[in-house]
Amino acid sequence: MNTFIEYAPIVIVVIMFFLQYKIFVTPAQISELKSELVEYIAEHYVSEKTHRDNNTSLENRIDRIDKNVNDVKTLLISIVQWHGSTNN
Repeated sequence: MNTFIEYAPIVIVVIMFFLQYKIFVTPAQISELKSELVEYIAEHYVSEKTHRDNNTSLENRIDRIDKNVNDVKTLLISIVQWHGSTNN
């Protein structure tokens, strides 16, 4: 009992430190933090499936643009060659 009374102030200070700096949390606090985190992620990030679909769509559009640019380039080259051959 004397040992308990001797160390009681230190134990009280340690417990107050833990409580003041919120070292220990309750399951309700963890659940609340989890729900806030899920809401934040839903608002600020997209799902992997959405990202993959958008990336695939963008790649397809870029491929079509490249094909169209190559078609226009080929057409312009043929027009320039045709005009060059008729002027000679």
